[in-house]
Amino acid sequence: MGKILPGKSLNVMLVATNFCRPDEARVPYGVSCLTNAFKTSGKNSGAIRTLVIDLNRFYQTGRGDFRIKYGKLAKKIATLILRSNCNVAAFSTFAWSDRLFSKTIAILSRHKKHPLIVVGGPMVIGTLGELRKRYPGADFFIESYGEKVFADFGVYLCGKERLVKDLPAFETLSSPYLDGEIPVSRSQSVRMELRRGCLFHCAFCRHRNLEKKVFCIGCRRTHVQELEFFKARGVRKINVLDPFFNDRRKDFKALSMNFLSDVRRLGLDAEISLQIRPEMLDEDYLDEAQKMPNVIFEIGVQSLGDEVCAAIDRGAKNAVVLKKLSEVACRKIRTEITLIYGLPKQTATAFRRDLETLCNMGFEKVSAFPLQVYPGTKLYETYRDFGLEVKENALGILQVCGNPSGDFSEMEMLASTL
Repeated sequence: MGKILPGKSLNVMLVATNFCRPDEARVPYGVSCLTNAFKTSGKNSGAIRTLVIDLNRFYQTGRGDFRIKYGKLAKKIATLILRSNCNVAAFSTFAWSDRLFSKTIAILSRHKKHPLIVVGGPMVIGTLGELRKRYPGADFFIESYGEKVFADFGVYLCGKERLVKDLPAFETLSSPYLDGEIPVSRSQSVRMELRRGCLFHCAFCRHRNLEKKVFCIGCRRTHVQELEFFKARGVRKINVLDPFFNDRRKDFKALSMNFLSDVRRLGLDAEISLQIRPEMLDEDYLDEAQKMPNVIFEIGVQSLGDEVCAAIDRGAKNAVVLKKLSEVACRKIRTEITLIYGLPKQTATAFRRDLETLCNMGFEKVSAFPLQVYPGTKLYETYRDFGLEVKENALGILQVCGNPSGDFSEMEMLASTL
């Protein structure tokens, strides 16, 4: 096992993957938050660098899929890490990078002088014993949000605990944009967050929060400074990462409404993309968005069938969802809608009906994706009970490929026409 001695200077390599678009930063936003915490806290002795693998490089248009030689790429990543002479290799693990990084960690751990291996991200699920079985070469695990750990990394790594969950004081976190950690240029798309966590408990969601806690990020002053910074840089689009933007609870609603008010007051013409739960829309949100032609609602409808939604713990009755969607359409608020096909108890007839309903409402940007089954979700434990067939896709994620009604291929065909 790798080891860090108290007082030793850290040389950290933070390893991550990304699906980089031409107008986005190369380093993922979450990774930049961690590196910024490390650099600005004043508690760390040493340096931190990033190694980001852009997975879009491996997408082949002709095949319509990713083609990754995992063994070869893992060996290359391990070699780069060893050549860097870092004494800590920290991996940001997601479902789409789990196969790649598991192989990389295995290669690293066999090297006689390997760095201390840290694993964090959404794939850190379960007990320390379970995690050691899944990542036998890893030395240290970070569960949940990691800024506080990275802000005093050496102390945590020298401690006795090998699985750490220590949430930061979110309102004290500094902006990676204002600190210069994320470079921003004209016509770029940027990411921004006002809160983390989700009240909902959807069975399929990999961001599912068992504690149902939501945390405010920063304060209005920081958000305004970021918006002013984005305006000065001529940013093209701001993607607000909140799991659902239109939280109607008093403090959280004030956060959202102040944000929209500040965008208007500052005269930002950048597109503002907001993730919306339709059943939670009220007149205040609708009225404000209707005044702002640069606002885009991103609405994950998933399904309009009550039986299907009940099977995935989706929550609201769809009569409410349909009413709110109708209001959005009538107000001509720019909207992008996504559906999932291959859901429990879903048929091709029901999927076709959902598409027709949304089309008849006038929504032009509708897309659909096959159900993916992620470790740590409720659906991961129950999908067999619904008779769903799965296979690993090119990124190593379980994806539905068959259903009890035998019409999955018809849903696949319908989705391909969108």
